Amino acid sequence: MGKYNKIKIIGIGNLLLMDEGIGIHAVNELLKHKLPENIEIFDGGTGGFKLLELMYEAGRVIFIDAVDNGKKPGAIISFKGNAIYSSYRKIRYSLHETDLLEVIKMATLLDNLPEIRIIGVQPKTVKYGMKLSMELKNAIPEIIEKVFKEIGSFSA
Repeated sequence: MGKYNKIKIIGIGNLLLMDEGIGIHAVNELLKHKLPENIEIFDGGTGGFKLLELMYEAGRVIFIDAVDNGKKPGAIISFKGNAIYSSYRKIRYSLHETDLLEVIKMATLLDNLPEIRIIGVQPKTVKYGMKLSMELKNAIPEIIEKVFKEIGSFSA
């Protein structure tokens, strides 16, 4: 299977900070679905430059992360193309080791940049605890649906 056929879905977040861990909760739910062989799912943890390794040999990557988009908790927004560099920088929400944009820029410098989508979910509560707020827990089916739409859009 060639690099460009491989799609990697990477959830980012900290499970110890409630809604900040939405990306991890979402990929754990995705693992329950039957997916084509060319799709791999990863727990990206709190990010950092290890994300470069996870993106390696992928033609396309979907990140799922908590993003402060100024909307109601559980609201989902997606970024692609130039919006990743312009809009995502302005409204992102991250307590991760390394900013996701820094990782994307590094992948560009290394000439290893796949086509990227970011699915951002508005958190409600970011404090110590391992449970999602009810709003984000209820948003997981919609997040999964959005992931499948993004997968379909790659072939369009």
